[in-house]
Amino acid sequence: MRLVGSLGLVALVGSGCAAAGSGTGPAAAGDPATLRLAETGEYASLHPLEYPLGITAKLYDGLVAVGADGVLEPGLATAMPVPDATLTSWTVTLRTGVTFSDGSAFDAGDVVAAYDAVRDPAVGSWMAADYAMVEDVTAIDAATVRFDLAYAYAGLPARLTLGIPASEALGGDVVGSPLATEPVGTGPYVLAEWRRGESMTLRARGGWWGGTPQVTTIHLAFVPDENARAQRVRAGEVDGAQLSPRTATQLAGEDGIELVTNPSGDFRAISLPVTLPFFADPAVRVALNLGTDREAMIDGILAGHGVAVATPFTPAQGDAYEPAATFAHDPSAAAALLDDAGWTVGPDGTRTKDGVPFAFTLMYFAEDTLRRDVAQAFASDMAALGVDVALEGVDRPYAVTAMDEKAFVLGGGDMPYDPDAQAYRQLHSDFAVFAEDDAYSNPSGYADPEVDALLAAARTEADPAARSALYRRLQERLVANPPMVTVFALEHTYVARGLDAWDGIEHVLEPHEHGVAWGPWFDVQRWTRR
Repeated sequence: MRLVGSLGLVALVGSGCAAAGSGTGPAAAGDPATLRLAETGEYASLHPLEYPLGITAKLYDGLVAVGADGVLEPGLATAMPVPDATLTSWTVTLRTGVTFSDGSAFDAGDVVAAYDAVRDPAVGSWMAADYAMVEDVTAIDAATVRFDLAYAYAGLPARLTLGIPASEALGGDVVGSPLATEPVGTGPYVLAEWRRGESMTLRARGGWWGGTPQVTTIHLAFVPDENARAQRVRAGEVDGAQLSPRTATQLAGEDGIELVTNPSGDFRAISLPVTLPFFADPAVRVALNLGTDREAMIDGILAGHGVAVATPFTPAQGDAYEPAATFAHDPSAAAALLDDAGWTVGPDGTRTKDGVPFAFTLMYFAEDTLRRDVAQAFASDMAALGVDVALEGVDRPYAVTAMDEKAFVLGGGDMPYDPDAQAYRQLHSDFAVFAEDDAYSNPSGYADPEVDALLAAARTEADPAARSALYRRLQERLVANPPMVTVFALEHTYVARGLDAWDGIEHVLEPHEHGVAWGPWFDVQRWTRR
């Protein structure tokens, strides 16, 4: 989730925009056309090639959109992308008459420019590796684009959710581009004001191709502290917020406050870097999975709002998910495996082998209470096995420097709308060599030729049923040779007030990314007053 950080400036964009005090800022409390929300942190950038699917989805449209229940649907395309028989050439027909927020016309040239940029190393998008299959993007005419791929790839539609900016506004790398603070998209809202460290205000576009939103103003207050967000909702200062499951459950029912939950592909896991001697042994990794009490974590940490999983695949993947690929909580079996592997309990209660103690450090983001709780619960489970886990709360810059030598509480599921996008970078040996600029891809350094082969076969399989069967076989292999300890997939939890005044509120399958761009507000541009 890319929310931490600030840009050190206030951005005012669009014609006629002014500061809040001049009459174009947040409307007064009680104005039904204004939505006031408390966000978990300030956005680092509004560049769609750096921060996809979050708040930028209110400012930009992709060729493909995430619809109700997470079903992909046409966005700037008139229909879903059409592949040839080999899955190496995909054609997309574009909507006509669409304009950007600066009034310029959208056409195929903008699509080509966006996908060339996201793949260009000089632009510096962290998503570049996600488009390695794209060899060329061609404008056939102003309303038709063809994607030619280096190899067959069945999951391309999920990759076409990328927000498309005006090509003239792209400008250099993602850090230096004006799009970081001055978005120029085709989306339903524009940036009206950005008060650094405090708030952001979006205003509805009158010229959006999908119609004029009835929620005309969205005011976002940046409130990193969860207790403060809860208090603002309770006091009626904001209409909603994302809260942890326990806090949201406690607040629900107070004075018209509603609990809203959405399923997600968002999972939590413990990386097991193979640079540490004990994690190089698959039997040890299986033992740690058997020693982890997932259901206790779900009940205690998530207040029941989650599902136990054993791999990066979650029920979000539908037929591609294998529910039988699980680990029972079996500490006795775990202890027996560790004994057989030579890790025996010493006089101090800690297991050792050849004089090496089974002890390691587990990092988590210091400000993330959910990951902290997962770390503490996992450490407790491991202590019962004689494994010594030292906990370390860290900041994000430090985490990526140390992930090859220390375990880490992962969050995954950036793109759960296709199984390949959900799992390939987490599991394939192409990403096993540690790199600080891509530390979250395969953080355990895992390599398994059978897993590689199944991933490769599934991404090139055109038949949906056969493709799902390959992914189910893959999960069976991941239980036999686990890369990490995956513990659960979350339901994302939100609290909101006033939803009963609107029609068109849908549930959605959410990615790892969450916050008030999601929840009941993910499709706010289509709400209508009752």
